[in-house]
Amino acid sequence: MKRTGFVLALALMVLAAGCLVEVPNTGTGSPHSSPTPETSTPATWMNPFVHVDNLTVRLPSEDARLNCPTPLWRYILKDAASCMLSERELNVIKPLGTALKGHNIEESAWNVLEWEGKNLHYNWTKANETPSYIEVRSNGRTEVVSGGGSELQTPYETIKRGAGICTDYTLLTDALLLSMGYSPVYMMGINLSKSAHATAVVRIGGWYFVLDQHLPPMDLGAYYNHWKETGNPIINATLYEIITAEDQASVKRIGFLNGTDFLKQTYTMDEHDALRLATGMEEVLSKEFNITADRRLSTSQNGVLPQGYKSISAWSITFEEIAALYNPIFYNEYVNWLLGRILTHQGIAESIRHAKAIWIETKKEGGNLKVIIYVGKG
Repeated sequence: MKRTGFVLALALMVLAAGCLVEVPNTGTGSPHSSPTPETSTPATWMNPFVHVDNLTVRLPSEDARLNCPTPLWRYILKDAASCMLSERELNVIKPLGTALKGHNIEESAWNVLEWEGKNLHYNWTKANETPSYIEVRSNGRTEVVSGGGSELQTPYETIKRGAGICTDYTLLTDALLLSMGYSPVYMMGINLSKSAHATAVVRIGGWYFVLDQHLPPMDLGAYYNHWKETGNPIINATLYEIITAEDQASVKRIGFLNGTDFLKQTYTMDEHDALRLATGMEEVLSKEFNITADRRLSTSQNGVLPQGYKSISAWSITFEEIAALYNPIFYNEYVNWLLGRILTHQGIAESIRHAKAIWIETKKEGGNLKVIIYVGKG
């Protein structure tokens, strides 16, 4: 019997990085084929509560009902973004976006990455699933022939599960920023030398910053160098611009980047930047603990005790890679973040609480940032 239909077989690979990538093979078939739209079944959540610091945020108990025009929206990132970043989906996660929104896009992007780092974990089980092999027939019917555990999650599902792979993080990060009113947002599909990857991106003041699951945001050059140091360098990447709409977000390819393109946007931290961070941290501590900043405290390293002080203690902390990743557009966020990490040390925090004055010195040491805090007691 002669078959009148055709089968377009797409193998959606999960590479070593554990992320879904679009396969360039488009197959062959009738130009008149028209896959039927697929409507998602909303995921329900019995206790839809999430936490932002000390604030409890309630989300709707049910995910959005998405009207996705292509049958592969669960497997191809570009199709998923078009469907999942529509206003329908943004509305169900907006309470979380509202809680995370800062005074500007810098603070908001920082808050999103910080929340994801604390509340989500990378799903290695999903990353190691067998690659999905899908048949798409001329009547629009799709069938997962093998694999099938690597479907892309909606932003709501990622929040609910508390886990995902890079594509899931990408969609959630962009969705949260869009729900805050920041538009457009961006994403990159990246070809690494040994694997593939995806990440969210924002544009601030002409700079593109990568928001890849954890703090801090990185400019393109810092991100390129970061992967190079891992031994899995970036070969190239496709950059997409995303603008939301009620039913389908606009997802437009706007650039193809190679290594040279990444390195055109690289900031190099200098001693002025380091000094500025020290001054910023001193100002915050002086205000919070009602203490002064006194340069004379640094003379204690020479065995000299300035007049008016009974004792001086010095604390040294090295933040690895921070100098290599720093960009002054996020200056305020770095000041508060560095201080937050420093004050998690019980001894330092206790010492500062009983201090008369403090003095902070910072020094760039290769890609690291060294911070020395002098604490004087009267």
